[in-house]
Amino acid sequence: MAKKQPQSLGTGMLLQKNIQHNAGIVNFIGVFGALVAGLIAGIWGVTGWGGFLYYLAMHMVVATLLFVKTGGQPKTYFLSSGSIFYAEILNSTLLLTFILFWTISHNYVHLF
Repeated sequence: MAKKQPQSLGTGMLLQKNIQHNAGIVNFIGVFGALVAGLIAGIWGVTGWGGFLYYLAMHMVVATLLFVKTGGQPKTYFLSSGSIFYAEILNSTLLLTFILFWTISHNYVHLF
């Protein structure tokens, strides 16, 4: 009697636990990036809409780095391939973290 060979589950299978873990890592990287970008924008004295353009640029840099880190295949790690570019862009946690550190560092450097 021959042993049965294990069957492959397929290459497109994504586990919910892994997807949640990857989303948590992306969120952590985004919050840290927003914090650093807010500090830099405040120290450089960026004001007005320029600060929000700086936030968008920071988000695109972080998303591009994640795209490179996934080997150009984000669909392997996330539900959709474009989610690292647009899913977190208006996340209130990231945006408020950026604004908080932007205003604190700007006030500390330029007002006090």
